[in-house]
Amino acid sequence: WILHDWSDDHCIKILKQCRKAIPHDNGKVVIVDAVLQSNVTEDAWEDTRMAFDVTMIAHASGGKERTEVEWRKLLKDGGFNHYNIISLPSLPSLIE
Repeated sequence: WILHDWSDDHCIKILKQCRKAIPHDNGKVVIVDAVLQSNVTEDAWEDTRMAFDVTMIAHASGGKERTEVEWRKLLKDGGFNHYNIISLPSLPSLIE
C-alpha cells in the first residue's frame, strides 16, 4: 500500500524511479492496492470509500482511493505501458 498514501504527482515520481531501477526487458513492479472498478456505481463503494477517505485524511498527505482509469494514467505517466490488474477476493488488487 505504498502508492496508496501518496498524491498522483508523488506516485508518478516513485514509479519513474522504479522504472529506472528494474531491468527494462523483463523487470516488473508488483503493487498491492485498492482498484475501484469504474463500472461499479458509486453507491456500491460509498461506505468503503468514505471509511478509507477518512483514514487517508488523518494519516496521509494526498493519498486516495483510485479507479482502474486513474491507475492506468499513473502507470502510463510513470513509464509502465503494459500491466495486468488481478482482482483478489478482498479490497486490494494485484497490479503487475
